[in-house]
Amino acid sequence: MSEFYESYKRKKRGKTRMPVQKKRRGCLGALVCFFLKLAGLCLVLMLLAGLALWALPVSLFAVEPENMELSLTDGLPSSRQNVLLLGIDAENYNHQRSDTMILASVGYDGLRLASLMRDMLAEIPGYGVEKLNAAYAHGGAELTMRVVNEQLHMNIMKYVVVDFLNLAQIVDALGGVRLDVTQQEMEQVNANILLSAKLFREAGYEYTPLEKYGEGTHLNGLQALGYARIRKIDSDYQRTSRQRKLLAAMVQQAKQNPVGALRAVWTAVNIVESNMSPVELVSLGLKVLTGGNIAQMRLPVDGTFEDNGSSLAVQDMEGNRRALYDFLYGA
Repeated sequence: MSEFYESYKRKKRGKTRMPVQKKRRGCLGALVCFFLKLAGLCLVLMLLAGLALWALPVSLFAVEPENMELSLTDGLPSSRQNVLLLGIDAENYNHQRSDTMILASVGYDGLRLASLMRDMLAEIPGYGVEKLNAAYAHGGAELTMRVVNEQLHMNIMKYVVVDFLNLAQIVDALGGVRLDVTQQEMEQVNANILLSAKLFREAGYEYTPLEKYGEGTHLNGLQALGYARIRKIDSDYQRTSRQRKLLAAMVQQAKQNPVGALRAVWTAVNIVESNMSPVELVSLGLKVLTGGNIAQMRLPVDGTFEDNGSSLAVQDMEGNRRALYDFLYGA
């Protein structure tokens, strides 16, 4: 009887353990289910937030900054937000001229980029006639916006300033870009990086030479920067064209890599100088990513200026204004 009783107790203990095991598996399953539902809810909320930001009309952001003299032109269509993109050289901190000036116009139908030649002569309030890129050295983004508004009868009140190292970081966050690169351009990319090798090393970048060229060549951040600065093999006109091509390639990469796009947005929000809020930056960025093709142009347009080799004297400013208006607001 003793052996029978002991056997009975062992079987009973085994049976009493079974409900505990089932309970544990049930708790684990419930926990997994809870986190899956939570993740799904977070995803839905993110999508709704993104949709809400995308839906914000650009006219909502057309609020003139306080304590700024911008010489705004009234009566322009409110369907587009015009932003001045300024690229500066980190090596000349506090003494920079804006080496890159691009008017980026954002609307639901996409992005339009108009490069402003840095050597174009313009009247700079308080300083007389100088090259357009001198406005940044004299008065930063505010004075540059004012000069562009006065010259082209525009309504620019928002800006983004990116130094060269910032640009490299944003491109790297995207996962790099793909561009059509010639052998000459590849050589100039590497030469441009070497010119600033010391600065890059201090910022923690390792020099990686570009070793391939051709269609769809992959460039990392520093290589993309070296590409944007090329002008020795041709001219400043082609340099501005390369800068627009780089921006277009960055947008295309962001469309193909949403995770990289999120990293790039987070990087940009934390490192660029701008008078736009993160909400504005993200809202405009979403419109760019969901828009159509990117249109491009350069100012001054051909036939309206004289180039003496060091500066551009615009003889028909009204013609440039009409060309810009047609580009931004035409069909």
